[in-house]
Amino acid sequence: MPVLQQKLKIVIYLVLAILLLSVFAFLYTKPSYKDSDIPLKELASQHNLELGNFAIFNHIYEKPYKDILTTQFDFVLADNTPNWYFTDGGLRPTKDTYNFEQLDKIVEYAQSYDMPIQAHHYVWGDEKWLPEWLKNGNFSKEELMQILKDHILTVGGHYKGQIREWTVVNEAFTRNMHLYDLRDWWTDSIGDMSYIDQAFIWARQADPDAVLILNDFGNDTVNDVSNAMYEYIKDAKSRGIPIDGIGMQMHIGGEYPPNKEDVITNMRRFADLGVDVYVTEFDVNMSDVKASNWRKDQLQGKAYYEMIRACIESKVCNSFAFLGITDSETWYNYMDGITNARPLMFDKYYNPKPAFYSVRKALEEK
Repeated sequence: MPVLQQKLKIVIYLVLAILLLSVFAFLYTKPSYKDSDIPLKELASQHNLELGNFAIFNHIYEKPYKDILTTQFDFVLADNTPNWYFTDGGLRPTKDTYNFEQLDKIVEYAQSYDMPIQAHHYVWGDEKWLPEWLKNGNFSKEELMQILKDHILTVGGHYKGQIREWTVVNEAFTRNMHLYDLRDWWTDSIGDMSYIDQAFIWARQADPDAVLILNDFGNDTVNDVSNAMYEYIKDAKSRGIPIDGIGMQMHIGGEYPPNKEDVITNMRRFADLGVDVYVTEFDVNMSDVKASNWRKDQLQGKAYYEMIRACIESKVCNSFAFLGITDSETWYNYMDGITNARPLMFDKYYNPKPAFYSVRKALEEK
């Protein structure tokens, strides 16, 4: 009998130990995004806000990437694939030919999940993403305008009714200000910025139902860039140029993120011009922050929280899109002089970072 009692005690102790371990595991283990009952997009819907993310051509059929993209977000960004030239493709291989293969696949993918598309971009003056035949063609202003018109009408017509939003012109203002020594190839080659007006006119002709966005970076608060865009949009709208929205890329530096109230003020003044406001390429670059990785994660999470709240509290921000899911595929990995940017919500192993929980917290609040 004493032996039986001793065995019974051992069993009881084992059961108690397992229960205690289970309690500790519940209390101290962070749930992954898969364990959440409510996806981010459903939390965002209570604020009439849509969330988007980058449909990277080489990753969209990988299970972790696909699962996160299609369950957590409302719409996809078609970024890179709409470029005139890209390292593994491009829409305009020659003056007289178009290659829709990759972008067609992104469109088909989005449609299979009933996800709208925001496409980046019809026109972008970064030489790196323009084909050699265009850059070395010695075309006149008139010829360049005709090439641009043909491009927008052909691409827009091909995807008519399939792409909800187009960023029509990208980075024209920062590049014409030569921020970071950047240049706008289109302005330099044409001789002026008249192509912006025309690009929007042609985009409306190509697809009358698509939302047409003027996109740039460094325009999230009131500053020289946003002021120049504000004055242009105000004038362009008065002349009947069909600009529907302002796109704020929001590639934020983690060392000095913008102030929430300043962002709200800026968003509202653009809305007062009669355009919708879109955050189009959000991420938070932590490469210049001098701190431990743990501290960087906390600071980054705070920036994510503040900018989501700015979008919500402004009452004029239509959507908020992130430029990537995991740190392994961020565009910063291909930038000279930038290391350890770690700008996105998931690490390279698809583990959610504090930024993910900060976004969730911001969306859960009223």
